[in-house]
Amino acid sequence: MSTKWKVVELDVCESTFNVARKEQPWTIVCADRQLKGRGRFNRSWFGEHGGLWATYNLPLAPNSGRHWGLLPLVAGVAIIKALAPYKIKGLRLRWPNDVLVGRDKLAGILVERPSSGMASIGIGINVFNDVDSIAAVTTDHPTRLNDLLYTCPSVSKLRGIIADALAETFQIFVDKGLEALHDDLVAAWGTSLPVVAITDTERHTGHFIGVEADGSPILSRADGTRITIPGITVNRLKELI
Repeated sequence: MSTKWKVVELDVCESTFNVARKEQPWTIVCADRQLKGRGRFNRSWFGEHGGLWATYNLPLAPNSGRHWGLLPLVAGVAIIKALAPYKIKGLRLRWPNDVLVGRDKLAGILVERPSSGMASIGIGINVFNDVDSIAAVTTDHPTRLNDLLYTCPSVSKLRGIIADALAETFQIFVDKGLEALHDDLVAAWGTSLPVVAITDTERHTGHFIGVEADGSPILSRADGTRITIPGITVNRLKELI
């Protein structure tokens, strides 16, 4: 792992976000157990022993023109890149912040901005933790890395692999924008799937075919037309499979 990262390791905490917000950029806060982890829309995230529960702090330049709200997509690309050497069949992204294997959830991403100069990227990956015990109470059926690989990396090694991939992908985003990651995003989505995009007032159905430069999802509809749904209005992009 690059020496630019400082690592804060905890046995247990309520949320790595709560600790990370008091740290500086290029700090990783990780915990063996997370008691009150959270996902998008304050959904609970189970953080038991054996998983990677970490928050990665990244610097934000206020005048860079890069919107921190796109960082879930940047982090998703980084995770896919980090795991690519393991050749996991069915590994893919689901807009905007989930990493799946087929239809099973391997990892989740949540981004917060504790200050104008820093973004905190929370990443939770099922590695060795007991996923059978949470399968009945999660929205998506969980899977874990240890069941997908003949030789699974340790949690600490995985943390470092993710850190280096995140630093590299983040720098591309800062230097060139999300457009420079377009091909990686297209590859990460996998097969185009039928979805429904749910906002506070509408439901849009079609095939998810990618994102605009601002990260908003693009759907191809049955009549052959395309529609872009502003990403900030989408509560959930639900796959109809």
